Amino acid sequence: MMYPYKLIQNPYPSNPTPTVEDTQILGGNRHKEGKSAVLSCIDDLFSKIKGGATEKDFRLITVIQDVGSGKTHLAFHIRGLQQLLGSAVISYSDLAQISPRSMHSICGALLRGFNDEYLNDLRKKVIHYLKDKADRNIKNARKIFGYGFFDSLMGKKLEDKVEKFLQNDGYVLDFDAVDKVLTEEFSTAEVSVLKLIIEGKFRTVVNHEKTLEEIIENLSALARMNLKFLKKLTVLEIDEFDADKESMAFVKAIVNAHLPSTVLLLILTPSSYEQIRIANSSVFDRLEKANYKIDLAGSNTFEEILDIILEYIRYYDKGKNFTSQEEKDLAARIKVIYDEFPDFRNVRSMINILYHSTENAEARDASAIDEHALDETIKKNYPGLRIRGSIMSVPVSDFIKIQKNCDDKQTMESDLRAAIRNLVNHAHNMGTVSALEDSQNTSGIDVIYNDACGMKVAVTVILNKDSAKNFERVSNSARSTLADKVVILTDSSTALGTGSATRAAAVVAATTAKGGETVVNVDRSKMIDLLYFSSKYKNDEIKGDDLERALTLAKSIKLC
Repeated sequence: MMYPYKLIQNPYPSNPTPTVEDTQILGGNRHKEGKSAVLSCIDDLFSKIKGGATEKDFRLITVIQDVGSGKTHLAFHIRGLQQLLGSAVISYSDLAQISPRSMHSICGALLRGFNDEYLNDLRKKVIHYLKDKADRNIKNARKIFGYGFFDSLMGKKLEDKVEKFLQNDGYVLDFDAVDKVLTEEFSTAEVSVLKLIIEGKFRTVVNHEKTLEEIIENLSALARMNLKFLKKLTVLEIDEFDADKESMAFVKAIVNAHLPSTVLLLILTPSSYEQIRIANSSVFDRLEKANYKIDLAGSNTFEEILDIILEYIRYYDKGKNFTSQEEKDLAARIKVIYDEFPDFRNVRSMINILYHSTENAEARDASAIDEHALDETIKKNYPGLRIRGSIMSVPVSDFIKIQKNCDDKQTMESDLRAAIRNLVNHAHNMGTVSALEDSQNTSGIDVIYNDACGMKVAVTVILNKDSAKNFERVSNSARSTLADKVVILTDSSTALGTGSATRAAAVVAATTAKGGETVVNVDRSKMIDLLYFSSKYKNDEIKGDDLERALTLAKSIKLC
């Protein structure tokens, strides 16, 4: 069995937060524009560094938008880009996972944010730098590896001792000699950082006695070492930046220090941005002057979410089996969910639906993510969800079924007439109106009955485009029934503009016994309610809360 669209695996992630593997895929124009801006910043700074810039080799980027808009996904995606391997080393840290926060814990998170590959590469570069000095017999350099005159005389190779150390084969360097060699060229902070790198303790040792100034100097030293030994920029991604006092002080210190050859990327929400403005105007001023301000506003629009959904399929569709027609069909199904249910108007929720729907389709050997897969997913994963504005509290799964038939005007009009009859019958059973009169011989009138006040009510449903032409026929029928009130149920897509509605009301008023008329707009939500009620009524399922809900529905369209 295969997944829909002949995919060999489910393209959608099931994790509540993005993983590195998930974030290889990036969809949505807003996210792609954000990615382009970050890459532009890195490329610009890298070209300046190669050209010898020294004073303005620091950049600040802010990424701002609400929770669930894809900020973290974007940061992870950039961190994993192959095209940046030759120009940048990237650390990602999430301040929400740090408690309690202090300058030391934040610094530790930044250091842990670098991956193992980078640290191993940097360590090798530094060791080989020391080996090169030993090869050239620079003073004290050979002592670092314990390589002396007799080793050379006995034919032992310096390379062997270097390799043993690189492989952590129990070999220990002479760190007194390391100090003496490195001090000739590097500052105290740089020597301290280099020794931690050589020992492999770079991410595990944070000196809690250091001041903020000393911590920033160490980060500056690290950035300089990245440039010297790896010829790369340093990119620090800090997620969930907010108005926490320690966090603001730390970030302000980084910005003020202008860490050399460094890009600082801060990820925060609009509410956090506003809290920072209130709490610390100095930090806010620095954020306002960021080199790049990336706002992901609009990332939860239907177009953006759809592009993200489709991008996952395109990425895993190695055989190019996903056709343009299948893309349109899936888009139409997703649009129904997006339009009607605010709960799903964000990337996370929609991806979750698509993951489970894909699993359902695969289990049934379906060739596409069909309505059944979406319906079953919503039933299972969102059993209590109801459509927005629904009087009858229609479940999502039932809504999707009914929605499919709403585009057929002729069928819709016939079903609504039946629903109105059922609704009036229910109102009669509840003692609110009298029993229905026979309206079969009355052209254009669907329902006739007396309301609680004894007034005769005539109801008609008109949804077709020629509805305005039917009002004279309706009015003639209303005259013959001597109706006290005429209720015309129509929808916003008919030809009932303001002028025609007024004309229709005037015609009806002139031909009814007491001049009572009501033109009621039945929007799509009420249509769904009526059809859902009618289905339950026919199956004798109107019980409990549905009894009163149905009466409320009848009142909302002026039937009683």
